[in-house]
Amino acid sequence: MKKILIALCCLAGMFFSSCLGDDNDNQGLTRQEISQCFNAIKGNYTGKLLFENHNPNNANDVVDTLDITWSITADTMIVINEFPQTVILDRIKEESMKAALQEAAPAPLRSLFGFYQTDPISFLLYPYSVVYDIELDGTAHKATLAFWLNTNAYGLFDTSTRIIQMKFQAAGLYLDENTTHNYLTNSAYDNSSIPIVITNANLK
Repeated sequence: MKKILIALCCLAGMFFSSCLGDDNDNQGLTRQEISQCFNAIKGNYTGKLLFENHNPNNANDVVDTLDITWSITADTMIVINEFPQTVILDRIKEESMKAALQEAAPAPLRSLFGFYQTDPISFLLYPYSVVYDIELDGTAHKATLAFWLNTNAYGLFDTSTRIIQMKFQAAGLYLDENTTHNYLTNSAYDNSSIPIVITNANLK
């Protein structure tokens, strides 16, 4: 997984070198620039989802990948119709919750976005929580996966290669309406966990 880790580092490096200074939607861009950015990135995509998954047989292998599809077909919305709960299983230490979530069906992830730079096309992400229907101890429940915002949720698009990369950071997993107990480990805002990255780049 070394190449995948390099891809993650490159994504972070590209982001911070692209001068993120504002955290408002479409900050500093004209309507024409915003329209040009959207027309460039809109469409349907297939690619890879990179996530934290420690290999018990190899301490250096901490990232795994899944195939994924997503679309950007509305002015301010990115939609992943089936966001797999697999991406957080490695960070759940309570076995009953892990088992319940593992049996659940994928659920949609929808994220608003706002452009802040045109070269490369750069945008902040505002993901909604993903809600999974689970059965825990014989009872139906809702498991809600929440995400961090600001510098922990962003995307980049290269117009020459049409490569898009988006980073999400899981903030917490909660059962029903109880937000006092977080089932995820390493959920601090300080990026202590490996981010969730979505890209159509060739990672081979």
